[in-house]
Amino acid sequence: MEKTISAISTPVGTGGISVIRISGSQAFFVAEGMFKSKTPFSQIKSHTVTYGAVVDKEDQILDRVLLLKMQAPNSYTKEDVVEIHCHGGMYITSKILDLTFQNGAIPALPGEFTKRAFINGQMDLMEAEAVIDLINAEAEISYKDAFSQLKGEKSRKIKEIRKELIDLLSHIMVTMDYPEYDIEKATVNESKKRAGEIKEKLEELIDNFDNKRIIREGLNVAVTGDVNVGKSTFINLACGHNRVIVTDIAGTTRDVVEVKIDIKGLCVNLKDTAGIRRTDDLIEKIGIEKSIEAIEEADAIIYIADINQPFNKDLFKYIKDKSKVIGVLNKTDLLDSKDKESYIKEKENELAEYLGDRIISCSLDKKEGIDQIFDKVLEMIDIDNIRQNTSVITNSRHKYHVVEAINYLDSLDEGDFLDMLSVDLTLAAEELGKVTGETASTDIIDGIFQNFCLGK
Repeated sequence: MEKTISAISTPVGTGGISVIRISGSQAFFVAEGMFKSKTPFSQIKSHTVTYGAVVDKEDQILDRVLLLKMQAPNSYTKEDVVEIHCHGGMYITSKILDLTFQNGAIPALPGEFTKRAFINGQMDLMEAEAVIDLINAEAEISYKDAFSQLKGEKSRKIKEIRKELIDLLSHIMVTMDYPEYDIEKATVNESKKRAGEIKEKLEELIDNFDNKRIIREGLNVAVTGDVNVGKSTFINLACGHNRVIVTDIAGTTRDVVEVKIDIKGLCVNLKDTAGIRRTDDLIEKIGIEKSIEAIEEADAIIYIADINQPFNKDLFKYIKDKSKVIGVLNKTDLLDSKDKESYIKEKENELAEYLGDRIISCSLDKKEGIDQIFDKVLEMIDIDNIRQNTSVITNSRHKYHVVEAINYLDSLDEGDFLDMLSVDLTLAAEELGKVTGETASTDIIDGIFQNFCLGK
């Protein structure tokens, strides 16, 4: 019999309300021993909220609370569940949680409530993973993708394709059990043809995965350039407050500083990098190494330069893919008005030789150019296509197993016997089952849920 578990389901800290969740066969027993109200606990109806008090072992009132009672199987975990909504202080929340342990519950592991929901058939593994994605969603696009997965829309597509594999495998097994004269070769060819059609459907699921990954994880943007050109000023303007230090002293930024912002529904992870230059400062050297790493790993790069200074061409060698760069010529407000337009055009053409033609000239100090810069970034990654794409695979774990299934189907071309085909088809179906949880091992399942937060 599964142990009854309990945990705090709201963020630990000071707030208006805290929620302690209890789940398991003894959940009602645990709650009854610490909750007093006008209605006896046994008479409280399922899925109703009751006002009362939590009392300790000496019958002293700890807090006035609301209690929600949910009888199995109509609960998140499909077990008996009780939620206690108390005042949101760290001391009182911890005291009530300790009382649940004194009454027989044990501490829940990270993600254990959702894990029990999966084990008890409330949701499949893809839907369970969507729970943490929904919690972590920081913009509209990632929220919609997670919610689509939570509703089972993605699982259905995987399960439909897996069913086609199993139906094909069943047909082959029947043929092998009841062989007919001179029919095997035709059956092999037909099976390979059907397997090829299934493989094409799987390839569609992972097509353009990198863009779909951006939906779930956000767009990683490295903000780079020479020292003291306005990178930190740009970051502060983008996030609406002074997130990073801005001074006239070159080399102020010593480490990669990351901020998350919402740009038209897309989560953008802006990384303010240290200015890349030759230096004898050991700490600054380490910051520069991290900056180079951030540039190499970025989905997009915003290169900022001082339009009044020569370009640091040493930096360009680290920007290997010009197709993902936005060039920003900053500090146009410091230019002499005479021949200003022609000078800007000249500098834009010079920069375009190195980084491509996505270039914006502006004055970040005057709060110019922010909207244009992000419009260019979204245009560069084709945000409209990402929005309209009915994505299925945005999770690296899911992609791995789909690719493995495709590899097994590829190997069908090498075999000319039904028994060889049946082995590869079985393995391909097993890989797809790992995505939805139908054939996932205990190690896979434990690995997924240990990344969840406590109380979920």
